Amino acid sequence: MLRAGGGQEQPQNLDGALSPDDVAEAVVKGLEAESFLILPHEIVLTYMQRKTADYDRWLGGMRRLRAKVLGRA
Repeated sequence: MLRAGGGQEQPQNLDGALSPDDVAEAVVKGLEAESFLILPHEIVLTYMQRKTADYDRWLGGMRRLRAKVLGRA
């Protein structure tokens, strides 16, 4: 799903947005597999690994993203 008025260049759309049906399918599969962590979008695992590997770097990136989204960059 894309944010209203947001084009593909918007930060929330860079890695591809999933439809609600895609997310629901991933959740059902995760529940069937009795997975502890269900990540519907394949890139989210990479995001989590980067976040935990260097939390200070991740926080800096989030600050830059926030500033960009708010028009402060």
